[in-house]
Amino acid sequence: MRPEAPEHSFPPTTKVATVLAALAVAAAAACGAGSESQGPRPPVAPSASGASPVATAAPASASGSASGVAPASTAAIAAVHASAFGADLERLGLDPHKLQPLSKLPPDVIRKLMPTFSKSLGVKCEFCHDKNNFKAWTPHKRVASKMWDEFVVKLALEDGGPLYCDSCHSGKSEFLERHDKKALSGWMDANYVSKLKRSDQNDHGCETCHGDPFEPRFLAIWEKAK
Repeated sequence: MRPEAPEHSFPPTTKVATVLAALAVAAAAACGAGSESQGPRPPVAPSASGASPVATAAPASASGSASGVAPASTAAIAAVHASAFGADLERLGLDPHKLQPLSKLPPDVIRKLMPTFSKSLGVKCEFCHDKNNFKAWTPHKRVASKMWDEFVVKLALEDGGPLYCDSCHSGKSEFLERHDKKALSGWMDANYVSKLKRSDQNDHGCETCHGDPFEPRFLAIWEKAK
């Protein structure tokens, strides 16, 4: 991260950073429009020293197809898990279980959150930001911002663990394997539906993210949102 990133500004019509979220994030790309060519990285784990966690490397794919690379399996996608950034958020004065919309956070706090976005998605600042104008809105910045407000703020883990960007991304900006649509649907039901709940205690299902009527490519809409 550059030492003195400019403060973030949010347009009045959205009033919302992750992947980056930003979030941003986010991030972002839990149900992104593109497919991945590599398997996902394993979950981000905190260091023994208590320092900010870093993403571990993804395991190499096995060979097997005619091209020498076997299609990735949904079994290799890291399951949704409790965030490793709970302590980092608390040091910023934030409750990881009750995070506020980005529009309600002070600019200096948002700026200090940026490293957690980068590590959660395994990207650098320029993934979301225009390096010539950090305040400018980009497609990834719009998605990250919406992911924070729609997922990080409005959803929670059923087991009570903190839900954050790394809970799904595990150090990778795009992590869903889309070759087998039926298997992916089962993975999403087991992880996004069964393991999550809405913070407002209302019923939670596919429509929480995809809307009703169902919109499979809602992130593409978020990228263009004003």
